[in-house]
Amino acid sequence: MKYKGDLFTTREKLGLVLQMLLSILYIILGLVIVFKQDILWSSIYWGLVSVLIATIVTAIYRLFFNRNPFQGLIAIGAGVFLTILMQSSTLYVELVAGLAGVWALFNAGVHGLEMYVAYKDNTKGKIMHFLYALFSAGMGFLLIFSGVENRYIINLQIGSYIALLGAIQMISTVRILFLHEIGGKLSAPVVLAAFMPAFLAKKTRETAKNNPEYFKHVVEETKGDYLSIYLYTKDDGFEQMGHLDIGYNGSIYSYGAHDPYNRAKSMAYGDGVLIVGSEKDFVQYAVDTNTIVFRFVCRLTPDQSLQIEDQIESILKLSYYYEYPDEKDPEGEHYLTRLIQNNLRLNFYKFFDGKFRTYNVFTTNCVIVADQIVEATGMKLFQISGIATPGAYYDYLDKQVKKPGSIVIKKEVYRL
Repeated sequence: MKYKGDLFTTREKLGLVLQMLLSILYIILGLVIVFKQDILWSSIYWGLVSVLIATIVTAIYRLFFNRNPFQGLIAIGAGVFLTILMQSSTLYVELVAGLAGVWALFNAGVHGLEMYVAYKDNTKGKIMHFLYALFSAGMGFLLIFSGVENRYIINLQIGSYIALLGAIQMISTVRILFLHEIGGKLSAPVVLAAFMPAFLAKKTRETAKNNPEYFKHVVEETKGDYLSIYLYTKDDGFEQMGHLDIGYNGSIYSYGAHDPYNRAKSMAYGDGVLIVGSEKDFVQYAVDTNTIVFRFVCRLTPDQSLQIEDQIESILKLSYYYEYPDEKDPEGEHYLTRLIQNNLRLNFYKFFDGKFRTYNVFTTNCVIVADQIVEATGMKLFQISGIATPGAYYDYLDKQVKKPGSIVIKKEVYRL
């Protein structure tokens, strides 16, 4: 997708060239980590030692100057751990390998859930997800119980990620600088990205105390050749993890496991429900119910607008109108009931076929629907883990605001 923005300034060109050089350094660093095993582990060891020493010094300072006895316990605990760490040549390897093993087992569970959903919907991929789950579980147990002997697996994972990050960044820079196309980005690590919305909510509350004028309160619908991408978050509960929606031509497109009568109690999976209707009503309701809403506005070319409309149509053609039984919930306990009770101009749809038929909190979630629509513009967020998070998408969009070659022109924040 060609970028139709203004010509780059000298400063922007210099920034893109520096970004390309940084990409080369990432690739070299990734390869060094893969082929020079000890460099990574020495860095981890001395990094831990430095953190523990800094913790001890800080705690002792606070103990004497702030007269906080709890800081003394922190200093003692950090000191004991530092002593054990320096006495054992493999403890830090076992700790890191154990954490990596737990993450691998988590991924095995994700693939297991995907296998179950594929079996439930009688769709393709059952065997592949089973093999992925088996492989991830095997690697997880290997790292947990034989981490020292198999630590090279972690070298491969970290080194490959950094090298891939550099390669994607380089390709993206070339596309922007020489081809005038929109660049892509490798997703931030899932562990960090998953908790980003909760961090944003806390940061926003703190900002509001000193700079309330930074926030908007009244939502305006998206009109013309523009696309809005919304991220919602709250301070507590499941909503801390964030939610992603698309606003286009005055309509909202919001996907989730919204049917309380056909979903798991954990909300890990359930019937996929697409909410379509008034963008202004829907987003304003979120703001009025104490939700923090981040809005990224993208400027589209006429061709991009047509591509967006085609993507939306391709999603809707596999759906059917869902008559939600709000009479079963007169107290308004469930989300869809509250939307109806507040007279919002919205319709609900389910899917008779396709990947959106069943919602999966890790993979087929709100991010995947939004991403399928946004990809029509040429923007691309690469999710190598297969786990899609609103936080990763926020990180991508936030770095795209007014960036050379980007169609993301504005960021707005709404709250009460």
